[in-house]
Amino acid sequence: MQTNRKPMIEGFRRRIGGQLERMDECAEDARLAVFHRRDEQALSEAQAWEALASTGLCPSLPISLSVKACFDVAGWVTTAASRVMEKAPPAERDAGLVTALRRQGAVIVNQSNMTEFAFGALGINASFGTPRSPLDPARERTAGGSTSGGAVSVALGFADVALGSDTSGSIRIPAAFCGLAGFKPSHHRYDRDGMLFLSPTFDIPGFIARDVSMLQRVDAAVTGMHHPDETLAVDGMRFLVPVQFAYADTDEEIASSFRASLEALRAAGATIVEKEFPELSTYGPIAVEGGIIIAEAYAWHRPYLEQSKDLYDPRVGPRIQLGADVRASAYASSLDKLAKAADAYHRRLDSFDALLTPTVPIIPPRVKDVEADESYYRFNRLTFRLTEVANRVDAPSVTIAPDPSRPVGFMTTGYRGRDARLLAVSRAIEAVFRNTRPTAEQQP
Repeated sequence: MQTNRKPMIEGFRRRIGGQLERMDECAEDARLAVFHRRDEQALSEAQAWEALASTGLCPSLPISLSVKACFDVAGWVTTAASRVMEKAPPAERDAGLVTALRRQGAVIVNQSNMTEFAFGALGINASFGTPRSPLDPARERTAGGSTSGGAVSVALGFADVALGSDTSGSIRIPAAFCGLAGFKPSHHRYDRDGMLFLSPTFDIPGFIARDVSMLQRVDAAVTGMHHPDETLAVDGMRFLVPVQFAYADTDEEIASSFRASLEALRAAGATIVEKEFPELSTYGPIAVEGGIIIAEAYAWHRPYLEQSKDLYDPRVGPRIQLGADVRASAYASSLDKLAKAADAYHRRLDSFDALLTPTVPIIPPRVKDVEADESYYRFNRLTFRLTEVANRVDAPSVTIAPDPSRPVGFMTTGYRGRDARLLAVSRAIEAVFRNTRPTAEQQP
C-alpha cells in the first residue's frame, strides 16, 4: 500500500463501469476478444479499494486488468483458447502474477482470447474467432498474436492493462498491430506459477498498455522496484541499429516510419550507430533446428494429443505432434548454442542503451489473406522475425507506438536483467515521438 496514489483511485469504480459499458457498445469486437467478464465482482472490488483509500491507504496499482486465457484465474477454466481444454475444471486459485497484481489494486475485468495454446504470431483462432485490429475501421486485419484479445481490450478501452505471454513476440506483436506499448521482461523477472506454457525455455509473462509509463507502474508494483517519475532525456544515449537485419523483408511503410523515428532520436541528441549484426538472424534457426518449442510443447501435450487430437486447431496440433520426433542431442545442442549466442549478444550490446529495430516488418495482414496454409505460415514466420531475438537470448524488450493511430511498432531490446533501465530508455524514446508527431492540423 502507498499513500500517494489518491488521484489514481478517485473514481475507480466509475472508470471500470465505463469500461464495462465499452464492452457492451463494441459488442462484436468484445465477442471476438473476450471470453469471460466479471462485471459485478469488478465493480465491487473497485468500490472496496475506493473505500480503503478513503482511510488514507491507497493501492499502488488501481487498474483494470485483462488476463490472457493461459493464466489461471480462480473460477475460470484456463482454456488457452482451445477446445481441448474446454471441459477442464476451473482454476482453484489465481496464477502467481495475477495474485501479485490483485494485491496491488488491479481488478480483473475479463479473460481474453488468444491464438490456441499461444502457438502463432498472427492472432488467428479457428475455434473461437479472430480478434481484429481496432486501427482498421473495416475490421479486416488481424490484431496479432498470440495475445490478440488482450491487445484489443486495451486498444478499445475495455481494460487499462493486459496480462499476456511472449514466446517469440506474442506481447509485442499485437501491441504493435494495435498502436500500443508492450513489455517482454527478462526470463525470471515475474512469477510464472499458474501459467500454461507453450515453451518453458522461451515463455515470459508480460504486459500491454497504452504507454510505457503504465508499463513502468505495473513493473514497479509487481517487483517492488522504484521507477523514477521523471522522464530521462535521450540526449547522450547510444543506440545500435543492425541495418540489414532491421530492414530485410520490411514493408516500405514500416521502413519509412522506422527511418523517421531514428531521425527524431538523432535530432533529440541520441547517437545512432548503424552497424551490421549478422548473428541476430541465426538465433531463430538455432531454436528451430533443435526443435526447442515443439519438443517442450509436446512434453505437456502428449496425453491430450493421444486422447483429443481432433479437437486441436489443424495449424496447432500437428505442429506440436512433430515434437515427438525431436532428438535429445539436437535439443541439447541448440540450448547450448543459444546460451553462447546470448553471452555474445550481451557483450556486444553492453556499450549501448538499446538495440533498435521495427517491432514487426509488416502491417497487419487481412484475415482473408492468411486463409491458405502457405500464406499463413509465410506471414506467421515473417511477423516474429524481429521480436524472437529477445526470447532466444533472454533480453528485455519493449515495443513503442511512434504514432498510436497506425499499426506500426518501434522496438527497443536491452540487456538481460536491466529491465528497469530499458523501460526508462523506452519511455524517453516514446516522449520524443510524442513531441515530434505532427498534430491533426499539421498532417497533410
